[in-house]
Amino acid sequence: MRLTLAWRWAELRMLLPLAILVPLGFFVTHVAREGVLEAGSLTLAMGYLALMLAAHAILVLSGQRGDQLLLPLVATIGGVGLVMLNRLAPEVETTQAFGLQLDVAQTQLLWFSVGTVAMLVVAAGLRDDGPLRHYKYTWAALGIGMLVFTALFGFEVNGARLWVALGPIAVQPGEFVKIVLVIFIAGYLADNRALLTEASLRIGPIRVPPLPYLLPMLALFGVVMLVVVRQNDLGQALLLFGIFLTMLFVATGRRSYVLIGLLLFVAGVFVAYRLFPHVAVRVDIWIDPFADPTDRGFQPIRGLFAFARGGLFGEGLGQGLPSSIPLVHTDFIFAAIAEELGLIGAFAVLALFLTFVFRGLRIAMLARDEFSALLAVGITASLGLQTLIIVAGNLKLIPLTGITLPFVSYGGSSILASFLMIGLLLSVSHRTARAIDREQGLPDR
Repeated sequence: MRLTLAWRWAELRMLLPLAILVPLGFFVTHVAREGVLEAGSLTLAMGYLALMLAAHAILVLSGQRGDQLLLPLVATIGGVGLVMLNRLAPEVETTQAFGLQLDVAQTQLLWFSVGTVAMLVVAAGLRDDGPLRHYKYTWAALGIGMLVFTALFGFEVNGARLWVALGPIAVQPGEFVKIVLVIFIAGYLADNRALLTEASLRIGPIRVPPLPYLLPMLALFGVVMLVVVRQNDLGQALLLFGIFLTMLFVATGRRSYVLIGLLLFVAGVFVAYRLFPHVAVRVDIWIDPFADPTDRGFQPIRGLFAFARGGLFGEGLGQGLPSSIPLVHTDFIFAAIAEELGLIGAFAVLALFLTFVFRGLRIAMLARDEFSALLAVGITASLGLQTLIIVAGNLKLIPLTGITLPFVSYGGSSILASFLMIGLLLSVSHRTARAIDREQGLPDR
């Protein structure tokens, strides 16, 4: 069998600046921390660069022709996160893995390695969407099973039952549920889009869809939401709801669906506030964190102080006080970035995420079948909305939800799930490139 290479020169050119930026970030934070002009250990930085370049090489060798901006965007965002976690490493708890004591930056690099392998397996191995599209109900059942298993056998952290112990590690199955839910919704909408776009009943200015075709998807989504709410994972509930509405609107173009969804969301928030003390506490802290500044309001107040200290240009890497924020390496890492890199640095990180959303939607627009297009939209919405929710929570625009900033916050489950979604986007983009070649009469590569 002849090996076909897909030279990805644009991807390589955009990865090369990281060879300077990531070690430079490690160097600056080391000088700020130690107060001496020396490079310090750059092992993690070199390992990260080697990992990203190895991923590029494997994509080339496997003939992958997916979007060449995705890997550089992920590598740059992840590089920012790794620099910040390395800066926080001495001030955050360590973990045990393979008999070794690892700090948060070392553990994050380990999970980056696992996630990169998973991304490459999906990107290089999933050349046909059949296993996803034709088994959508199986994927949906798997997602519900993971949630139920977590609700029954998981353990609580900070009032939310999200974690399951698998030997020496703990994972969050909910991070993977959003992937299987996107797969199911994409498959169902692709098969029933024409029926769902037809209006069967008008109630005032709102057109109600044909419920027999909408009910299976609503029922599954309702079960997922009930389990998620029962686990006190309101951030995940908000994210899943946003993904569902986005995909439904893109598939049907029906604004009435969005309006109905928003009304249900407002009603759901009111009910959750009344029924669940965990939700009520989050909302009360959001409204007035200074009502309890030394306990419940301490974390968001310290986050706001971090943004204020950062100003336009920031305190400088290693010069801020991010460790004064509880759980800064997970919930408030964006506030830490804003404090040390300023408004300019925070906007630069958001610009990277915005570029990723643009590329994801571009992949969806170029896709040659409805399932691939909706899958790309769902994945892009998932990562984009997750970013929006955590950033808005840090800025006190919405109640803090506790979800992670993709590729930046510390957390193995989030890193692995995010890389799996990148692999799916690369797979969709690859199939589109091959379809375009066939349309143009070019030989299959």
